[in-house]
Amino acid sequence: MERVHNSAPTAASRVLVVSTGAGWTDRLAEQLPAGEVMVLVTDSSAEALLAARNLQPRIILLDGDLRGDDGVQVCGRMRTVSDAHITMLTGRNDEATTIAGLAAGADDVLAKPFTVHEIAARIRAVRRRVLPPATAYAVRPYSENAPGRQEFGWLSVDLARREVFVADEQIRLTRTEFEILATLAQRPGAVTTLQQMLDAVWGPRWAGSTAKLHVHIGNLRRKLGDNPARPLLVLNVRGIGYRLAV
Repeated sequence: MERVHNSAPTAASRVLVVSTGAGWTDRLAEQLPAGEVMVLVTDSSAEALLAARNLQPRIILLDGDLRGDDGVQVCGRMRTVSDAHITMLTGRNDEATTIAGLAAGADDVLAKPFTVHEIAARIRAVRRRVLPPATAYAVRPYSENAPGRQEFGWLSVDLARREVFVADEQIRLTRTEFEILATLAQRPGAVTTLQQMLDAVWGPRWAGSTAKLHVHIGNLRRKLGDNPARPLLVLNVRGIGYRLAV
């Protein structure tokens, strides 16, 4: 395990990079706030799993093209030990790869080639949501004074504790899936537009398409036991957005 950047050893400051021959990590560290972010680098999936479990980094950059490993499977194993924001890096720019990565637990899938500036910008965006400055413009996914456990049929959501239960069984969601659900839970029965959801989950300056949002919604439905073909909980309002059934 190589440490590229020294900083305060808080979980929110740690970025774990899992990549073969990641020579770009030195340049990445230079793009991040000096003294605030610790970049840890490894090319071993076994070592990465230990670091994800024991060090609890806030952000994980996972190369889906690791030698000798299936990146999607590694992502799935990472998700069982960490609630970090996982971005999977892949050399395949196709829908099947994106869907497989998101289904395995990734919060984002980024196709190569990418620039160090782009990666650094994504890290800064995630850190704004985790540790927003006093002047942050990002829309919070839910109020810091959110009520306790809310009931929606067989679904229970505790926004303050970030816990989700289906028929009293706790369900593990990715960070992005939880923030989508939390955004909807604030306005049960009311429609949240696609743009409002993008702003709440990724920030108002995010320039991506709604396609990833729809994929995350599909994954969320499956984990909640909501039939994606005929959903009863997370309902689609065609052309407008989504609402959480009351």
